[in-house]
Formats: sequence, C-alpha cells, structure tokens
Amino acid sequence: MAAALTAQQAKKAYMGAEILKEFKQGLFSGKVYRVDTDMPDDENPLVVWPLLYKIKYEDGETEHLLQEELDALLKDPEAVQARLAAVLAAGDGDGQHAPAPQSQQRRRQRDASEHGGGENDENEAAMLGAAGAAGTVQHKRRRVLGDATDRSRNFLGDERRSKRESKRRVDDEFEYEQPGAKRGTGAATQQQQQEGAIRARFGLRQPGPANAAALASAASESQVPYPVGEGGMRLSGLPGHLKEIEVFNFMCHEHLKMEFNNHVTFVSGTNGSGKSAVLQALQCALGVKASTTGRANSFKRLIRTGTNEATIRVTVWNRPYKGFDAYRHDLFGDTITVERRIANVGTASSYVLKGADGRVHGRKREDLDNMLQALGLNAANPVCVMTQDTARNFLAGSSTKADQEKYQLYMEATSLDQIAFSLSESKMKIRQMEETVAQIREAYDQMRAENAELRKAMAALEGIEGWSREVEQLEMVRVWGMVEEYATAAARIQAALDGDVPRHLAEAQAQLEEARREHDALQQAVEGKAQFIASYNERSAQLLAEADELKAKHRAAHREVRAAEAKIQRLQAALAEAQAQKENLENAVKEVQDDVVQQTQAELAAYQRDLEAAHEAEDACRQEAAGKEAAYRAAQEATRAAQERSEAVRQRGAAASRRIQDLQRDIAQIREAGRSKLAAFGGQAAVRLVAALQRAKGQFSRPPIGPVGQHVTLQDSRWGLAVEAAISLHLNAFLVHSMPDARLLRQMINQHFGGQPMKPQVYVVNFDHPMHTIPPAAQPPASLPTVYRLLSCDDRKVAAPIVNNLVDSAHIEKIVLADSRPEAQRAGHQTPNVIACFMADGYKFYRRGSTNTQVPPPHWLRGARLGQSAAQQVTDLQQEVQRLQGELAQHEAELQRSQQEVQAADAAERQARVALRDVKHKEYTARATLTQLTQQPPPDVLAATQAEGGGDAMQAEIWQAAQAVIDLEQQLREKQELLERAQAAEREASAAEEEKRAAMRRLNEENDEFTQVYGQEARQHKQAEERMQRAQEHLGQLEAKQASMQQQAQDMAAGLADLEASAGQLCSREEAAEARAAVEEQLKAKGDLSDDQVAALLMPELLAKKIRQLEKKIAEHERAAGGSLEELQDRFAASQERMNRDGRRFREAIQMYTTVEAAAKLRTRKLQELDRNLEQLVNLRFRKYMWKKGHSGHIKLDRKERSLSLHVQMNSKGAGGGRGGGTGEVRDLKQLSGGERSYTTVAFTLALGAFTEMPFRAMDEFDVFMDAVNRRVAMQNLFTFAKENAELQFIFLSPQDMAAVEDARQACLQSNLEVPEGFVKVVQMRPPRANATRA
Repeated sequence: MAAALTAQQAKKAYMGAEILKEFKQGLFSGKVYRVDTDMPDDENPLVVWPLLYKIKYEDGETEHLLQEELDALLKDPEAVQARLAAVLAAGDGDGQHAPAPQSQQRRRQRDASEHGGGENDENEAAMLGAAGAAGTVQHKRRRVLGDATDRSRNFLGDERRSKRESKRRVDDEFEYEQPGAKRGTGAATQQQQQEGAIRARFGLRQPGPANAAALASAASESQVPYPVGEGGMRLSGLPGHLKEIEVFNFMCHEHLKMEFNNHVTFVSGTNGSGKSAVLQALQCALGVKASTTGRANSFKRLIRTGTNEATIRVTVWNRPYKGFDAYRHDLFGDTITVERRIANVGTASSYVLKGADGRVHGRKREDLDNMLQALGLNAANPVCVMTQDTARNFLAGSSTKADQEKYQLYMEATSLDQIAFSLSESKMKIRQMEETVAQIREAYDQMRAENAELRKAMAALEGIEGWSREVEQLEMVRVWGMVEEYATAAARIQAALDGDVPRHLAEAQAQLEEARREHDALQQAVEGKAQFIASYNERSAQLLAEADELKAKHRAAHREVRAAEAKIQRLQAALAEAQAQKENLENAVKEVQDDVVQQTQAELAAYQRDLEAAHEAEDACRQEAAGKEAAYRAAQEATRAAQERSEAVRQRGAAASRRIQDLQRDIAQIREAGRSKLAAFGGQAAVRLVAALQRAKGQFSRPPIGPVGQHVTLQDSRWGLAVEAAISLHLNAFLVHSMPDARLLRQMINQHFGGQPMKPQVYVVNFDHPMHTIPPAAQPPASLPTVYRLLSCDDRKVAAPIVNNLVDSAHIEKIVLADSRPEAQRAGHQTPNVIACFMADGYKFYRRGSTNTQVPPPHWLRGARLGQSAAQQVTDLQQEVQRLQGELAQHEAELQRSQQEVQAADAAERQARVALRDVKHKEYTARATLTQLTQQPPPDVLAATQAEGGGDAMQAEIWQAAQAVIDLEQQLREKQELLERAQAAEREASAAEEEKRAAMRRLNEENDEFTQVYGQEARQHKQAEERMQRAQEHLGQLEAKQASMQQQAQDMAAGLADLEASAGQLCSREEAAEARAAVEEQLKAKGDLSDDQVAALLMPELLAKKIRQLEKKIAEHERAAGGSLEELQDRFAASQERMNRDGRRFREAIQMYTTVEAAAKLRTRKLQELDRNLEQLVNLRFRKYMWKKGHSGHIKLDRKERSLSLHVQMNSKGAGGGRGGGTGEVRDLKQLSGGERSYTTVAFTLALGAFTEMPFRAMDEFDVFMDAVNRRVAMQNLFTFAKENAELQFIFLSPQDMAAVEDARQACLQSNLEVPEGFVKVVQMRPPRANATRA
C-alpha cells in the first residue's frame, strides 16, 4: 500500500471500504465514511496526525484508524489495492506529501560536500554521514519528532477505541534528563533562577505547553510554491519577512521610511545617522521590552526631543506559500502592519494591527503576541535581532554565567528547550496515570474478593428458621405478660398519689420558706456593685499604634542604610573601573611623558604642592566638620531626651486626668445603678440592650440571660474586691442557648454599645442541662472559701446555666480567697485543685510549673460591684479622685519644668546647627579649590599632549577619566558619611521600637493575669444560696415526683390501652394463652419444675432475655455473614453486575497505560538522538565558517552544568594571517582581538541561526572591529548563508564603507556562488547630525 497519500487520493481509494475487527464483545463490521488530515491529538494538541480514517461500526460507534491498521483489517484488500493503483496511475491529487523546501535540501547537500580538499572538511563529511540517519530540524515545530511519532504508532493495541475512551497516546511529551541530573535539589532551584535571569536578559520565552490548536486554527496554508527568479532568488517575501518600516519622531529621526529587500539588506551610515534606531524601532513595534533594547528603561525616553509622541509602523509579509503558513490571511491579507504609538502623557503606549487594506483588526497586546507566535517572530532573541551591545559583549568572555547564557540561547534556538519541557509534562502525566492504574488493579482485586466472600456468606446462613419461630412464640407470651404487669403497676401508683406524696410536699415547703428568709437577709448586705470599665483596649491600641509608628521609622531607617550601602558599593565599583580606565589611558601616553618630563619638572612640582595644600585644607575642613557634626548630633540627642522626658510627664498627667474622668463616670454609673441594678453591669447601654431583647424575644429560640451580674449575689461583702478582680468580665456577659442566637445577640450588642472598647461577651450554654455537680475531691479543701461557694443565684430558672458557665469558663470552683499574704501564698502555690488565690485587696497568687507568681491588683480595678452598697462604692471612688487630683497638680508643675528644659535644648541645637553650617561652607570652598586643580590636566600630561600635536581624543578621555575618579572619590566620601548617619538613626529607631514593644508585653502580661480568673464571690451568701437551693431542689423534686406520678398514671392508663392494642395486633389473648401453655409444657418436659418455677421462668424480663439471646445468635450468624440473607442476595447480584461492567473497563485501562508508557520511552530516545545530531551539525557549521578565515573552532556542551563554551584556534591553517602561523586553542575569548571576536560572533550566530525558526535575522555593527580581510570573509559567509537559506531574510547594519559588499560578492562569484542582481540591497542613510562620522 502507499506510504503517504494526499487526502484526495485516500478518499478515492478507501471511502466506503469495509473492515472486520474483533473486540471483547465479538466481531464487528464497519465502513470508512470520512478521511481527516492534520488532526491534533485529543490529549496533546502538539501531536498532529497527518492522515486518519474515520470508521463507523454497525452498532453506531466510531473511531479513527491509521493507514497501517486499516490495511490489516480490510475485508477485500485486493479490491482496495486495485482501486488505489488506478488512482495513483491516473495522477489524481497532489501526489505524495511535498518534500522539504529546496533550500533545506541544498543546505544538507552542501553540509556534506563543501570544502572537500581539507582535513577538517573530511571530518565534516564523516560527521554528516553519521548524523544523516537522524534527519534535521523541520521548518515546522510540530514535526520535530514526527519520525518518532510514526514509529510509536506500532505500539497501538488491537483494543477498540471509542468516543468514551482515550483515542490517542501521548507520544511526544516526556521529560528529557541528562545522566546525573537531580531533580528537587537546591542546586536545581538555583539553576532555574539563573535560567530565568538569562531568559529575561535575552528576551527568551519561558517554555510551556504550546497552544498548538489555537495556532493551527489561526494559520493559513497554501499549496502554491513561492515565486523564484534568476539564480534561485525569491520574488516575494515569505510570511514573517519585513516589508518596510516607517518612524515618526523616534530617537534622532523626525521621519524615516525604509523598505527591505527579500533576501539581504545592508544599512550603512555614519555614526549618529540613526542606523541603530531602526533596530530599536523594530524591536519596539514587535513587543520587546524597553530594558531589553539596552537604550532606555522606558520607550518614552526614545521620543524625539521637542516632541510628545512617536509613531512606529512595521509591515511584514503575510501571504502563504507551500510550506510557509501565514497568520489569518483571510482577515489581514498579504501584509500585516503593526503600528505602535508612544506618548509622554496620557496612554503611554498602544498597539494597532492593520491588514493590507488598512483596516484595524487588533488593538490588544494579546493580538500582537498571537501574531508573533504564529509567524515565529521574537525580536528580543539575539539570534533574530543582534544589537550593538550584544554584538560587542555576547562573546566577550567565558565565565560560567556567559557559558550558561550561550547554552540557554542554544536550547531556545534549536527548540530543544520547548521539546524537553513537553516531555517533562508528559512524564508527570504518565506518573499520575501510574498511580491511577495501581488503584484500578487494587479495586479490581478487591471486587473479585468481595464477590467470593458474598457467595460464601450466603451458604453459611442456613438453619436459623427454627430459632426465628421460637422467638415469635416467646414474643407472644412476653407481650401479654407485660400487659398484666402494667395493669398491676398502674394500681400501685394511684395508691401512692392518694397517700404519702401530699404530706411530703407540705414539709418541703416549710423548709424552703425558712431558707429563703435567711438568704434574703444576707443578700441585702451584699447587693450593689460598681461598673467595671476596662481600659486595656484603649491602652493596648495606643501602645500598638506607637509601636507601629516606631516600627515604620525603623524600617525607613533600615531602608536608608541598605540604600546607602548599595550606593557605596556601586560607587566603589565605578571608582575601580574609572581608576583602571585612567591607568590604561595614562600608560598609553607614558612614552610621550618620558620625553617631556624634564621640561615640566618645575611646573609639576608647583602643581603637586598646590594639589597637596588643597588636599590638606580639604581634610582639615572635613575633620572640623566631623567635630561640628558630632556636636550637632549631641545637641539633637539632648533635645530628643528632653522632649521624651516632657512627653513622659505629659502622658502621666494625661493618664491621671483620664483616670479621674473614668472614676467620675464610675461614680455616676454607680449612682444610676442604685436606682437600677442592671445599669451596674454595662451602664445605660446594657439597660437599652435588655429592653431591646424583651421586644425581640420572639426572634430567639430561648430568651437570652444577662447580664450575669444582675442574677448573682455575694454572701460575704468583704470579698467584693477580690471577686471583682477574678470574674469582672463574666459579670457583664450574656448567655444564649444556640449559635444562631449568639450571632443575633452580637449584632444587637454592636448596635447598642457602638464604639465602646469593652462590649459584653456572649457564651453559648445549653439551658436544659442540669447544674454541674462538683465532687469534693475536685475542689479545694472545705476550710478555704472559693468563689463557687460564695456566689448564689436567686432565680432557679437561670441558676443552672449561669453556674455551669462560670464553672466551665471561669473555673470559679478552683479560685480560693485568703485574708493574709502567707495564707494566700500557701493556697495559691501549694494547695491542690487551686489555680489562683485572691486577697481581699485584689492581689493574686498562683503557680505555673515551678514558678510562684504574685500579681498586684490590675490598674483598671476601681471597686466591687458585688458585696458593697452604692454609697460605700461612691465614697471609695471619691477618695481615689482626690488622691489623683493631687498627683495631677504635681505632674503639671513637673511638665512646666520639663518644657523649660526643652526650650534650652532647642536653643543649644540651633547654635550647633549654625556652627555646622559655617564649617560646611568652609569645606565646600576647600573642595571647590581642590576640584579646580584636579579638573585641569597636570603639566606633564599637558606637555605630552602638546608634543603629540595638540589635544586629541585620547587626551580628552584621560581628562574625563581623571575627573571621573575625583568625582567618584568625593561621592564615596559623602555616601559613607550618609551611611554612618543612617546607621545611627537605625540603631535609635530599633531601640525605641524595642522599648515600646516591651511596654506592650508588660501590658499584655498584666491583662493575661486578669483574664485567667474573672471574679470571686462571698462565702456566707454562697452557703445560704446552697441551702436555699437544696430546699428548692427538694421541693422541686417532690413536686416533679408528684407531677411525674400523675403523668405516669395518665400515661400508664393510655399506655395500657396502647399495649393491649399492640398485643392484639401481634396475637389474640387466647392465642397467647395457647402459646404460654405450649411453652410451659416444653419447660416441664425439660426438667422436674413446679408451677411457681415455671411461672418465674415466664416473667416478661426473663422472656425478653431469652428472646435477646436467640436474636443475638441470629444476629451473630447474620453479622458473621455480613447481613441478612435477603441483603446478601441483593449485594451479590450488584457485585456480579459490577464484575461484568467494570472488569472489562479496568483491563482496557491497564492495556492503554502500557501502550502510552512504551510510546513515551521511544520519544525520549528520539530526543536524545536529535540533541546529539544538532550539536554535531552546529559544530560543523561553526567550524566551516571559522575555517573560511583560516581559523578553527568548536563548541562544547556541558548538559549537567547547562553551559556552552566556545574553543577557537586562530590561523590554524598555518599560512597567511596576521600572526604568521597557528596559535594555541583559546578558551577565553577576551584574549582575541576585536576583529577576531566580531568574526567569531558572526560565525557562531550563523551556525546557530541555521536551526533557529525565525523568518529574518538582523545584526547591528557586526563588523565594527573587523579589518578589511575579516569584513570581506564575513560578508562572503553571510552571502553563502543567505543563499543556502533562501527562505530567510537578512538585515545588516554597519558604519563601515559598503565597498566591501561588492568585494564579497565578487569573491562569491569566484567560488562559483552566484549572487544575482537584486539579491543584496544597500541603503545609505544620511547623517541627521552635523558632527556624525564614519567609523
């Protein structure tokens, strides 16, 4: 059969052909009903299948087959072969697929045959022969691994591929790793960072999954070959070639329009004529970043001086030809014009894409990127556009970084980087498939084991029917026996309700009344408490703001230090470079200086004396300025210290004033609370909140409880302050029953409390839980009073939630109270079940690990709200106000004194500032004198210059270098002074920040100590509360018992009726009697039992136990089997269905994974072969171009280090050349002359460009350092390369005379290489500036 057919031939030969293919379900027949070409793979769009046949089977399923697969499955292959032979004989269609372009064929022929007379040429031919089997890089990236794709198709299995399954294999994505490479190491991460920096420098694209499907849809193909004229010269530009460029107000050009030749264009002009501006404009229009051009960090700087806007228009060819796809030709036409506008104001930059008719078809950067990617344009790549800086510096050295840059450029140019990335992505997918396949295998084995277990379990469930019948018989006896017992129990309950219950209720009521009178008497003594207003949040926010401000100052100072250090480092590097430049220039005129040194001794001595005197004066002024600077800093420090002392005094006074205001507000709230107990626990905001809760109680699942403080009382008033210190915040809290209630209540709290710093807390407590019972073993000894023992709650409805919350959140059962310090230390540090001990004055003692801690009362503790009357609280707070007012007067007097100190320090600082300004003026005068001396050339240099015939360009450079050294030294001294001041400021800011953080930590520690335990209550009141609570509980228990018995009597009456009805549904009373008689006979038959013993055995409890035993045996058998018989049968049927459905799918998935893995391994081997062959071919071309000049060289790739080094040997032929013979191999290209480096650059660029997929090449000043011979040979190589690569376009910029172009053309003719007229175009640019010169 034919190996490669066109779509038209395939349709005529195979359409309607019948096939037979066997699947697991049987043998199916199908027909060819469609032929598809260039179809992207479903899983990987980068893989394109050239020709696929769409098959439709008899059951409606469809799939694609390769031609080899189709030929093997044909029903009548002879008939199809005869039809195919007729189609081929008739010459229908386009024949086989078109071969590679003619230029590529000539390239491969010349690679194998050129320079046949030399030793190096023989080596090249041998290497080409070895590499020929692997092929070369195709002109389309998607065909790079096409050969391996064809071979991998042989691994396709015979299993059927349908729409529901994967139809393709990933056969061109696999990670390409060199031996010894390690993934996941720190070195790899560093290597990726270095590669990213290299890509950013050269504008290389990061490899990633190519959007081949999108590009394919935008590509426009054609089968028409491009027109060729005399000597193989193209008559039209190919897609991506430059047609023309036009600029307005860009760099030095007011208006410039230039048209490019289809093959080679030389742009010549003097320095300053704007040649390089053409490349800058080209890069700007084709999306290159401004920093990549090497001219400016912003394109705004490239706008012509005196104008506000620059416009660039670049027109590229877009007409498709055979083998050269255009970009959306149906939309744009034969050309695409990219117009970019750059403005100083408004929109900084904009892109417009126009078609051949001038219509706009794109305005987004994305549109430009799609066009560039489709046409293969990347103006940031040095191989595509080589600017002046790149031409001079690209091969200027052989450092590790330079070698890595050349390696990265090599990988990008040869497409190996993208291919390796695609293979890496595929390997990751295959690893994911491997995990999935392992899971599939495990699931399949598990499914088979489950099926066998179910079959075994069903066989085990036999012989339990007798037990089930016995259970039914016993159940009838038990149910009617329960009916009889239930009737007897109901009669006993009714008798108790009529006798003892009323008497016990009267006794409990009398006990409760006596306990309540005692509780009310104690409660009157401890009612009332002060509102706790916390100031922690206010102080914490203030300290935090101050700390943040100091932190910002510290960061600013640190940034100044880093900036100063960076500037010093840059100045030091610049100074070293300037000194080296100056020394080089001075050495160049040393011979002249030796001739005139005797004539200038006297003048030089005088000059040296003046220069030394100026240096001494400048040093003296600098020293004096340093002393004045130190004095000024000391004055600043004294001023700052005085201001800090004054600020500290002011803050203490403000704190005392705020404290007085808080106490006065507390007094007002306490007086208000005297009329409303609720106001003591949150003020008027709490009163408004409780009123709002009453109105909105329907929105809550249960009415909230709170504030907690209004529901609790303290038995002993002397512990009021201690309890306040322990549980103050809990007294303001509210309790809710559920989380939705908590969210609603918090919203209402935010509405009524607004911006108050201390808002009530909300706790979620189950209101239905009984009150916690705390065993004595979990409490402190009974001799110690605790908050739990001193608090009580009057309302029984809320007592349980409140006490439970205080126990759970505040641990009041473990907080003890003490009268004396020794007793508090023992209780807080040594007593078990104690977390803290509080004294009556609020001091706290506790132990954490091996540390014993004593904490004074918190600063915000102003009085007790529990245990004191309102009058007592007001009196205590008024005394505190008087004491604070005395302290405030002292603070005001101290503030006046500190302000006077600040004024005196300010005056001293001003005097020091004036003195520093004067000495700075003297230092400036001395520095000006020194600068004046250093700016003029020394006498010896001046004499040497005059001896040479007057100041020329070298003398000017010496002056500039000397002046640069002096300026840099002066800047370095100034920056070092700035660095010292910045470091001092940083230390000061760090110390101030640390001091403020320490104050914040102290405040947090104090607050943490308070929040650990929230309050304590009085012991006597707690005892009375407990007695009353016990009496209430006892009475409640009796009442509940009475109600329960009444309800029980009613329920039993109803239950008895329901039970009789349920028993009647099971069986009738007569059937139960017959069953009972049968059971009695069975029991008597088993042993000699009396009637009483038999009756005892037939009690419902024993019968229920017997039934449970039988049911347990049945359940154990069913549990051992995994379920009942009916359940096992259903599960077995489902298992069988899964085996039939999923088993086949699992096996097919495993087979597909095996196929994909084999194909991926083949792709890796092919990539390795391609990599080695490309290295050999690039080496051959590099050696060929170097050999044309009599040199030799080769490239060396180190894939482990990811570096590329160049090794050259100049004049290796041993004859001719400037050095009279061959030299040793040069590894460091800095050792070469400028012309040799330039020629090496051209040779390497041409060698690498042969494998770079970009339509055009542009090089600026490639011959800047070349002599006439090097330029002629280089241009001859350029012409040869351009002829061999007729599909490429070349643009060369040079400041040199273009006479070498004609010389190179004549040399090509002598070597039998025809360069027809019109193949080369020379554009001579006029100098826009009067002082422009030719190099």
